[in-house]
Amino acid sequence: MSQNQTALVFGATGLVGKKLLQLLIEDERYSSITVANRSSKEYSSSKVKETIVDFSNLGASEELFKVNHVFICLGTTIKKAGSKPAFEKVDLEYPHEIAKLAKKSNVNQLVHISAIGANSESSNFYTRTKGKAEGVIWKDGPSNSYAVRPSMLFGDREEFRLGEKIGIFFMKTFQFLMIGGAKKYRGIYDEEVAQAMIFIANSSPKQKAFDSDELKAIATDF
Repeated sequence: MSQNQTALVFGATGLVGKKLLQLLIEDERYSSITVANRSSKEYSSSKVKETIVDFSNLGASEELFKVNHVFICLGTTIKKAGSKPAFEKVDLEYPHEIAKLAKKSNVNQLVHISAIGANSESSNFYTRTKGKAEGVIWKDGPSNSYAVRPSMLFGDREEFRLGEKIGIFFMKTFQFLMIGGAKKYRGIYDEEVAQAMIFIANSSPKQKAFDSDELKAIATDF
C-alpha cells in the first residue's frame, strides 16, 4: 500500500465527511489531510491542515489541490439551501469546479458523494442534479473520478429531522425485504460510505459509480 498519501476533503463537517476525516486521520497511509471549510473548526490531529475557502472563488485556492486524493462530501437539501438554484450551487456547481481544479493539478483520484438513482435525465430534481454532477465531474475532472451513490444514510446527525427519523425507522425495520435488484436501496451507515470512499481512492477500479449494496460489500473488506 502506498504511504505518505495526501488528501483534500470538501464537506468534512457533514455526516459522511466527518467519518471520512476520522478514518483518514487513523489511516497510516495518509500523512497529511487538508480540510477546506467555510468557517474555522477545531482539529486536534497534527495531520489535519484546515484552510478557509471562498466557494464562490475556488480558483483562488488552487494551491490546495497539490494532493493525491480529493474527496467531495458536499451536499445540502432544498429546504436548507432555500431554493433550487441555491441547491444546484452546492451539489452541482461547486463539485464541478473542484473537479476541474483537481484535473488541472493532476490529482490521482477524486471520489465524490452522489445519490442512489442519480440520473441526469430523471424527472426528479434531486436525482437529476446528482446525475448532472456525475456527468460533469467525469467529463472535466481527473480520469480516475468516482461516484458513490448511498441510499438512505444512517448515522448521528447534529440536526434533528423528524421525517428522516421516521424514514430510517421503517428502512431498518423492513429493509430485509429488499432483495435482488432492490438491495441497492437498502440504507447504509455513514462509516460504511466513508470506508468505501477511501478504498476506492486507493484501488483505482475500472467501475465509475458504486451503489449502496456495492459500498457495503467494499466496507466489509475495509
